[in-house]
Amino acid sequence: MINIRKALPSDIDALTNILNQAIREGGATAILSELKPEDRKEWFETHQYDPYAIFVAEVNNEVAGYLSLGPYRKGRKALQSTAEVSYFLDYRFHRQGIASQLLKKAMSYSEQQEIKNLVAFLYSTNEASVEFMKKNGFELWGMFPKAIVVNGIEIDHVIYGKRLTNL
Repeated sequence: MINIRKALPSDIDALTNILNQAIREGGATAILSELKPEDRKEWFETHQYDPYAIFVAEVNNEVAGYLSLGPYRKGRKALQSTAEVSYFLDYRFHRQGIASQLLKKAMSYSEQQEIKNLVAFLYSTNEASVEFMKKNGFELWGMFPKAIVVNGIEIDHVIYGKRLTNL
């Protein structure tokens, strides 16, 4: 059974470990060097107040993944009805429907917070995430050609967005 809840400070180690898996694997985050839990404390704290949050998925009391809602272009009031969504799963828990449950929770929460749009910034080469976004009703809203450079390889940075319908 999967339990979705808001993240607690005691989750920072697990969240950092999951992000570090993605950093090591490459192709899913623009963060290129592994982080320590203390490196993530400020990030965590900025997601503890409405309308932003971090949702954790637990399987058998183990953190299996998380999804964060953050500001899009922080500090610009005219953009406050749009939030950025970012998600990472422990590789042992891929393809089990966990990301879908996290996203469903985040969309419901966003609507309660009067967030009207969600956007996800992805590597164009991250086919699994691109397909996941499409499957959940997100559309290609934009692209920054060759904006990502990893090991000398240029990759397009794509933006998938969804207008939330209950507002």
